[in-house]
Formats: sequence, C-alpha cells, structure tokens
Amino acid sequence: MDNTNILDYNNTPLQECEGFTPLQMHNLIYFPFEEDCPIKINRPTPKMLIKGSPILKIVLEILLKLKSGRIKLTQTGNLPPSIIKEIYSKGYFPERWIEDGFVKIRTETDWTIIHNVKLVMVLAGLTKKANNWLSLTKKGETLLKNDNITEIFLEFLKAFTTKFSWAYNDGFQDEKLGQIGFLYSLFLLNKYGDKEKAFKFYADKYFLAFPSFVEFSAEDETMLGPAYYTRFFKRFALWFGFVEVKIKEEKTQEDKLFPERVKLLKFTELLNSMLKVK
Repeated sequence: MDNTNILDYNNTPLQECEGFTPLQMHNLIYFPFEEDCPIKINRPTPKMLIKGSPILKIVLEILLKLKSGRIKLTQTGNLPPSIIKEIYSKGYFPERWIEDGFVKIRTETDWTIIHNVKLVMVLAGLTKKANNWLSLTKKGETLLKNDNITEIFLEFLKAFTTKFSWAYNDGFQDEKLGQIGFLYSLFLLNKYGDKEKAFKFYADKYFLAFPSFVEFSAEDETMLGPAYYTRFFKRFALWFGFVEVKIKEEKTQEDKLFPERVKLLKFTELLNSMLKVK
C-alpha cells in the first residue's frame, strides 16, 4: 500500500467504528486527552461533579483529611480502618457484600473503590506516600486550597484511565480489555444511552470496533462480556457517575448464566455534559 492509499485509508470513516476514521480511533485510544482526539472532555461544574460522581466524593474526603495533617498508614500500607469505616458510613458508594454482612471492613481492600482511590491519587500527583505516611503533594495542596474541584476530578480521571491498570482488580486474562478505547465506550454510552439499553448492545459495538479481543484473546470467549462489564461499567463508569444501572425484570436461562446480561444501562447527566465530538 503506497503512501496515498495509506493516507486515504487513515481518513476513511469506518462503519464498525461509528464513522470514526482509523486516525481518529488511534488518537482517541492513545491520546484521549490531547488536542487531536476527536472526542473532547468538557470541564464539568463543581456542583455537577459533587452531585454526580461517587468516586470524587471519596477522593475529596481523603484530601480534606490530609489537609488537616498527614495520615499514618497501617503496617501493610493501607488507610486506617477507622477512616475507611467513617467514609463508608456516609453512603457515597455502598457495596452489596458489605451491606449484606458477608464482608466486614477490616482493611482497605475490603472496600475496593477506596483502595483504588488511594492508589490513583498517588499516580495523579495529588498525594504521596513516604515512610508509611500519606500526605498531600504541592499540587494537591494548591488544588485543594483553591477549591479547584473540577481540576482535581480531571487529574484523577486522567490517572485512572491512563496510568492505572484496570486489570489490577480482577483475574481476567486480557490486561487491556475494557480500558483500551474507554473513551470510545463513553462515546457509545453518551450517543445511545438516553434510553435504557441492554449491556449486550454496548458489548457488541465495543467488540465490533476492537475485534482483536475476540480473535486473539487469551480469554475464554464466554468471559469477554463479563470482563468488559466489570472493568468498564462496574469499576469505572459506575464509580465515576457516568452510568445508571438497572436490572431487567424478566430473565432468560442464559441471563442467569451471565449476570451482566440482565443489566440495563443509561447515561447520566454528568456524562452527557462532559463529552463533545469534534
């Protein structure tokens, strides 16, 4: 293929990618926060963020505690159980296993979202860990002092999506599945999510745009859907407040084998206000 043909191909809209060209797909995958990305992330208002993003509320809780002084971590490097229980009691993001009494909060990893928050805050440069103490960085201090909630959210979002491995939380084989093309998945949710749609609708479109996960996956094919749902919807879009999840009332036998298939998904006001296609 000569250079002219390559250029033509790179700028040809692809039906399987919702009309994005190969070049645009490359930019939204590898440069999601850069100028050439075809999907822009607007700056949500602090009011909308605090209202709509569970994970941001937890981030702010920890930052405000650190504003009063650094936190002594446990011997294993975790937040003290008293702090975890205090934040959990505020109801920002209840966990079913904790609510039902199957899991008691004894350590940070018992509440997955706060464990991830602590790790990503360091990657985002908001906090630092030294000699088993957690404290604010200069950047964290400045953003907090200026009450710059939008910037705190965006810095955390960038770190969560580009520096933190989503595979950290699970045992699925393909490390990049769900995280690669996260912005494309948000675009799909924002484009079609004004009305409730089944999870399979989004899974089909994601794997159509990223067929290599199906063709060359180390994962059992039956696990591709659960991996995508768990990583993108359950532990990203839901945590950040980008999606509403409901359960279908009528379930087939197949639904019982694949629980993620009974999920009905809809975008939130926060996501709808954030994304803009060039």
